[in-house]
Order: sequence, then C-alpha cells, then structure tokens
Amino acid sequence: MYKALTTDFESLPELLRVRATEIGDERFVRDAHQEWTFGEFAHRVSEVAAGLRELGVEQGDVVGVVLPNSPHYLEVWWAILWLGATFNPVNPALTPREVINILADSEAMCVVCTPEVAAGLEERRAELPKLREVVAAEGSDPAAPLRGHGSVDEPASIRGGDLASFVYTSGTTGRPKGAMLGHANFLANAWQLGEALPISRGDTLGMVLPLFHVNAQLVTTVIPLVLGAQVAMWERFSASQFWADVARFEPVTFSSVPTMLAALLHAPGADEAESNSLRFVICGAAPLSPALFRRFEEKFGLKIMEGYGLTEGTCCTTINPFTGPRKIGSVGLPTRAQEVAIMDERNRPVADGTPGEVCFRGPNMMHGYYNRPDANAETLIDGWLHTGDVGYRDEDGYFFLVDRTKDMIIRGGENIYPREIEDVLLEHDQVKEAAVIGRPDEVRGEEVHAVVALVSATDTAVLEAHCRERLAAFKVPSSWEVVDELPKTSTGKIDKKPLRQKLTAAAAT
Repeated sequence: MYKALTTDFESLPELLRVRATEIGDERFVRDAHQEWTFGEFAHRVSEVAAGLRELGVEQGDVVGVVLPNSPHYLEVWWAILWLGATFNPVNPALTPREVINILADSEAMCVVCTPEVAAGLEERRAELPKLREVVAAEGSDPAAPLRGHGSVDEPASIRGGDLASFVYTSGTTGRPKGAMLGHANFLANAWQLGEALPISRGDTLGMVLPLFHVNAQLVTTVIPLVLGAQVAMWERFSASQFWADVARFEPVTFSSVPTMLAALLHAPGADEAESNSLRFVICGAAPLSPALFRRFEEKFGLKIMEGYGLTEGTCCTTINPFTGPRKIGSVGLPTRAQEVAIMDERNRPVADGTPGEVCFRGPNMMHGYYNRPDANAETLIDGWLHTGDVGYRDEDGYFFLVDRTKDMIIRGGENIYPREIEDVLLEHDQVKEAAVIGRPDEVRGEEVHAVVALVSATDTAVLEAHCRERLAAFKVPSSWEVVDELPKTSTGKIDKKPLRQKLTAAAAT
C-alpha cells in the first residue's frame, strides 16, 4: 500500500523537494528519448539552478524562457523557481520583435532560448536595457550550458505570496500584459482542479500543449507533482502520430483544445486507435461545439471534461464533472473555493439564465498585471476578476459562454488580439484604415480576417508579406477584404459589428 503523500506546501520548489524525498525512485517525466524519476528531476533542477546562479540570477529576478517542449524545458523552469526567481515563458513561434516586446516589459535579466532567438536578441540588445545574460540552448539538451557549476541543494526560502511567473496575455489594446502568478496561485489551482480529475498516484498524463501556456504548466506539470503522477511529453502535437504515441505512453488523459479533437477524429489510425489506457480528455481554451463533442465521445468511447479558465486565474475556473451530469455546451461548475458570478454593467449579479459578464474570485486569482495599473483598474474590481466574457448560469449552477466582450480572436486555442495586427497593417504606407476580426471556421473555430481601406491599389499579397515579417505565422490574416471605407460609429470609431455580421451571414450560406 502506498504511504500517503504530504499535501501542505507553501511554494512550488518545496513541493518538488518533498516529492523527491517521498517518492524519489518513482518515474516523474519522460518523452521519446529519456525518462527521469522525481529524485533525478530534482537533482537536475538543482544543477541547472547552480548554472543560473553563476550567471547572477538571484531571488526576485525575472528569467525568460523561449524554448520548445522537452523535459529540459522543465529543468530550466523549475531551476528558476528553485532560486526564488520569476519564470517568464514566451512562445518560441513569435518573431524577434514580439519576443523583445515581452522581455522588455517583464524586465527580464536573463533569457534561456533557442539559438535563433538568441541571435535576434543580440541584434537588438539596445532595446533590452535590463537584459544581462542570454543563454543559447544548443543541441538536444537546452539546459546543458547551465550544468557543470555544482548544485544548489536547498531551494530559496519562498512564501506562497511570492511571485512564481509572469505569463503574458494581450488585451484589446494589443499591448502584452504580464499576469503575475504566485506560488500559492499555482498550488491552489492544482488542488482545485486535481481533486476534480479521476487521477491517482502513478497515473500518466499526456502533455501535448506547449509549456508557454498555463494549461501545460498547471495541468500536466504541477498537478502530477501534487498527486504523485507521471508526465509523458509530446514534443509537439501531430495528429498523424498521436494514436501511436498514446499506445506507447499509455496516458490516462491529455489536455487539449477543440481543434486537436477535430483533427484526431480523422487522423491516421483513428479507426483502429488503441485508446484503452485513456479514461477521459480535458478540453478548454476555446468553445467546443456540441457536434464535435458528440462525435469524439461516440467514436472513441471517452468522456470529455470541458472547462473554462484564464491565465489570470492560473488556469481553470470551471469544469464539467467526471461523475454526475455533464452538460454539452456548458463549461461546467466552479471548482472548490472559487466563486463565479454573472454581473451586469454596474457590477451587480444577475438572475440565472440572464447573460452578463463572467467574473470570478478565489485563491487562484492573479496578483494583477505587471506595471499596468490601468488594466488592473479595468479587470480587478471589488475583489472580483472581470473576464470580459459574456455568459450565463443555468438553474443547476452550470455556466455557459455566450460571447466575448473583449475584441479577441481564438484560432485553434490561440488567443489573437486584433489591435496588434491592425497596428502592423497601419505601419504600411498604403494602408489607410484596418480592422481585423474573426472569421468563423469549422476546424479552427476562427480564422483571422483583415478588412482594409487603401491609399491606392495594392495587392493584398504585399500586405501579407508585410505581416509575415512582423508577426507570428498564426496571427497573419488568412483572408482579406478591400473596401473604400470602413464603417464608423457615431463618434467616428471603426465599427466592427457590421463586418462581423457580413462574415457570419457568408458562413451561414
């Protein structure tokens, strides 16, 4: 019989240290090339921490990480936490310009990144006055340059309220905002969600989503550490290889976005998929259509636990239960110790069935946005976090999302902020006006659609090339419309409502 694991922690490094002591010989993480026990992982983290300390990283410093998924990414992340520093994950698919904007805002003093990103940072070092060290992660072991300096055997003294991460999410203004998440936020949300999942010690969770997202950080890293479970890492999601990897790793679940589930329905091997190890699938980041929900469950005989959350809430706020009623189209019930309310424009709760803004509060709620008092004033009101999403609660307490008040596009689970793209378009001397909106798409949920008014006749291929030089590929518009003038409101602002109505009508026909 397993001995009960310790459940009370004040920080993430303390959690790792205790698990390495209690179950150090049990497997924690593996991918296609390697595997480490809890004890081996903790030792490797202490070695990488020594390398970071040699570079001058101290408690309270911010360290950026711009890497693809691998067990070595986990080493770097937890070594940052081990020193009491703040982890600043950045999407490696972003352009150097976008990476620099985030690192400049977070005031990162050190960055561990791919050689390509390192080269871009060195070229524009003047834009990063706080940056002192850039570690280029060569070869298959990104943490290798940080080893060989001994080890930091004990983690820094950290309290639950100390910062663990700056995870960046943009607002409607397009300017990145760093959500400040503390150690207590991660631990609280890990317990909140972990107790809702049918997972036991020794079970394997599949990590398919990228580690720059809070989903992979919390669901498939922190929760396994809390529960004594295992992590099986995919380097990246590939529908053609997915079912073969499931047969090899034998996970009980994986965390996904709707576009992944749609791709897996018709992936090679789907009809003969060996999914016996899987008990359920976690799905979030974007609304899951009822049709896709039913097709996936019927084809593979797996329950989908659809949930809802924001980076600002660490990860998860509501989820459909594994046992008991699961309402298709709903994002479920609040997890323990979270309050969720639907409020009107005066911040007053509305009656069940009435749409309003989704708001929540709880121990997983962020400290605020870094250096953004304006955004904090808009988002954090009277102790509640206002999400900008419109939804309602039914008579059974289940929450449903209706729309978004924030001008945001969700493409395959990726949040895309139109203002950022519009600003890039307006940098081109032939663009007079620009509006970017989401075009309904059956596979990805939404695609990026640009409507532009031009100074003179210009091929949209030129504008697309302009965007590709300045934006990550997933943000570049996939469809274009040229108009003489964009519609305006009575105050002269660009009115996107008729543009969206036109796209919706076109999609319906």
